[in-house]
Amino acid sequence: MTRFWAEFAVLYGAALAGALGLAPYLLRLSAQASGARKPRFSGPQLALVGWLQTAVLFAPVVGVGLVAAHAVGRGAPYVEAALGGFAACPLVGPMLRMAISVGVVSGAALTGLDFLLLPWLPAQIRELARRTSLTENFAASFYGGIDEELLTRLLGVSGAAWLLARVWPNAAGAPTAADAWAAILLMALLFGLGHLPAAKAVVGRITPLILGRSLVLNGVVGLACGWLFWTYGIEAAILAHFTADIVYHVGGTVLLRLYERRWPPAAGPEAAA
Repeated sequence: MTRFWAEFAVLYGAALAGALGLAPYLLRLSAQASGARKPRFSGPQLALVGWLQTAVLFAPVVGVGLVAAHAVGRGAPYVEAALGGFAACPLVGPMLRMAISVGVVSGAALTGLDFLLLPWLPAQIRELARRTSLTENFAASFYGGIDEELLTRLLGVSGAAWLLARVWPNAAGAPTAADAWAAILLMALLFGLGHLPAAKAVVGRITPLILGRSLVLNGVVGLACGWLFWTYGIEAAILAHFTADIVYHVGGTVLLRLYERRWPPAAGPEAAA
């Protein structure tokens, strides 16, 4: 039990740190969404409220997530090994290579897809990319990598796999590969849908293009991170998601600015979206 609470403290502390990283990006998003309207709260007040919401929400997310993950034979094996003195630490090298590789490939694929959709994307999305700083995008990547993975993979995938194993029990009493992939697919779908409120706050409405883009972009990351979590542990999913966000939000923003410097945007399909 002492080891459990130590593990909880590490992951919960990471979640709180990730929420701090998201604050500057959220303030930028709020400023763009409010436009000329006077905001009800100041920037520091919004940041504090957002951080407190994360503090309240992620205590049960991490706690229940760890219980569910341990119940299906998953969890944070590298954190557990570190807390136990590395006596039974899994090999770190293969996990790091796989997680970083998956993150780079996923981030590059998402960036390429967005560039293909560039002529049809609403102007507000491109405007947000122009206004956010690389520092804000980098800091927000910690929230994506840590908090979103704790919610969707540690809690979501573990909980869904545990429930599926109860609905369709087998002789081993543990989730089957089919249970695991069903849980991974379900959470990838929910992960994509969960990004729609933020998209609506930026563009004002959800069009079929925005819906499809959110499901595809986030679904790719969700599937990859779900597999990594089930194979290596939550640390691999966190690292891959963080890497993908760096490539997409930081590297992609740099490419977009270079692209628009070479070919400035003109009035076109995106202006009418």
